Amino acid sequence: AVSAGDMPTPASASPLVTTPSGSTPAAEESLRVAVIGSGPHALSLLCRVVDDDADLLDEAERTRVAAKAGSRARSHAEVRKALQRRFVDAAAHLAGVAVFDSGGEWMGQWRRDFSALEIEHCRSHSDLHPCPHDFQSLRVWAEKHKRELEMWHMAYLDRGAARAAGFSGPYALPGTRLFLDFCASLVARYKLAPLVRKATVAAVEVIPPPPDACAGAACSFRLRLPHRPSG
Repeated sequence: AVSAGDMPTPASASPLVTTPSGSTPAAEESLRVAVIGSGPHALSLLCRVVDDDADLLDEAERTRVAAKAGSRARSHAEVRKALQRRFVDAAAHLAGVAVFDSGGEWMGQWRRDFSALEIEHCRSHSDLHPCPHDFQSLRVWAEKHKRELEMWHMAYLDRGAARAAGFSGPYALPGTRLFLDFCASLVARYKLAPLVRKATVAAVEVIPPPPDACAGAACSFRLRLPHRPSG
């Protein structure tokens, strides 16, 4: 689990972003956190940093709850209400955080790949998604927007064999358009769009702590961005 309190402070491991600019000295910017890439894993991380009411079940607990409708599962009504929440204070949690992506937008590469390869549905089932609040969030969101028909059921899967192997569902795969729209709703609700910078990280360098630093001092990192000529 990750929370805002776990985020590095400027006094600990601060990434330095170095951007060459022609013949002038490279400009450096200090960040608390630098995220490379703006796919679903980065989206999941930053949503979790902002969200103060996240699902903290581990994988085994989540599987047990999903299989047996245990008492710890939230009702669909609770999840539906949570999906209406907008995190107006997100900027305070994410000060000093930047996401670097070559396309400059959340989920851009995934969208292009889905289109180019004509992928109609995700490979992972409907409970695997970036929303930290509840594992049922994508299913409830689809239901709320009357898009349940965009779930592809695993008709080819031997459910008996799957249960014997420890998998009890869900047996539905979200369509790619549904998945992308759901992710876009998270970007909007968690106020994450301004964090993405259009840039390709050319290298990541480890900066060890100075020799006189106390034992256990954290290292820092330097991200090098290639120069983009103007015009």
